[in-house]
Amino acid sequence: MANIAIIGASGFTGIEIVKLLKKHPKIKIMDLFSFSNAGKKISVFSSDLKNFDDILKDFSSINYDNYDLIFFACPNGTAVKSFKNIEKSNTKIIDLAADFRLDDYNIWKEYYGISHDSADILPKITYGLTEINRDLIKKQKIIANPGCYPTAAIIALLPLLKEDKIHLSNIIIDAKSGYSGAGREKIESGLKDEINNNFIPYNLDKHRHKPEIEQELNKLSGENTEVIFSPHIIPIYRGILETIYVDLKNNLSHEEIVKIYNKYYEKEKFINICSKGCATISNISHTNNIQLSFHIRNNKKLTIISAIDNLIKGAAGQAVQNMNIMLGFKEDIALRDE
Repeated sequence: MANIAIIGASGFTGIEIVKLLKKHPKIKIMDLFSFSNAGKKISVFSSDLKNFDDILKDFSSINYDNYDLIFFACPNGTAVKSFKNIEKSNTKIIDLAADFRLDDYNIWKEYYGISHDSADILPKITYGLTEINRDLIKKQKIIANPGCYPTAAIIALLPLLKEDKIHLSNIIIDAKSGYSGAGREKIESGLKDEINNNFIPYNLDKHRHKPEIEQELNKLSGENTEVIFSPHIIPIYRGILETIYVDLKNNLSHEEIVKIYNKYYEKEKFINICSKGCATISNISHTNNIQLSFHIRNNKKLTIISAIDNLIKGAAGQAVQNMNIMLGFKEDIALRDE
């Protein structure tokens, strides 16, 4: 049994973690913390939690050593400010922001514009993409939970990179996300109205997830990989669908591509490979699953469709998946049929 804390519990990803852990049979204590909503009931922030009376605690009162694991479901720059307290404590940490995702401090500073008090530890933190780094995650004190867009992209590209089947110089990721990915503050500031009957590209060529994707693809390929990454917001609440265009080095049939992906992912409970048809958001909504489909064109052109729920597999679900591994629980507890 484990004692857990969730910092930033009233945000979108915090709420999703609460919902998942409320039915987790191995959780003994779950304390919820907030910066600006302390004293309020968690039920205020989600109708799905209307039957729960948990009161949000003030983050300033937290004692790290009271918990086996703490989730930081907070804005970028929050967890790193607490790093010294984290380091001194016995607790494990999963950060759902970007504080520990990038290995290179200079790239971090360029994209996030925030000083990092513990830049020297960045290369030492394990990137928590479960299906790739499962064995490392088991042993770590701090895990950097991946971004939602990188999760969908990296899992989609890994088998072809590892098998050296695609050219690295022409990877195009056309990504579409539901507006929940922008966070509660932006939605309440008018984004929901702006996106109504609309389709908005944003941060073209400068999105913060681009260096994260490239960093992890470089590790997989052993070479320098540069992607064209074009994110968009679409008028639905949740879900990400990425259309990824790659050039094959040799002609491959659809059956051969499916065989390659099954080789890498046949034992993965949350990765669904389509032998026919197309991956869609509706197929994975409210689940920790990722669905992949493959579509071959002429001249060795391949399109990969990758779909995830940005709030679950792209954030809270993957964080719980990592928690289960870090604490020695069965990996899919609280994550099946969500």
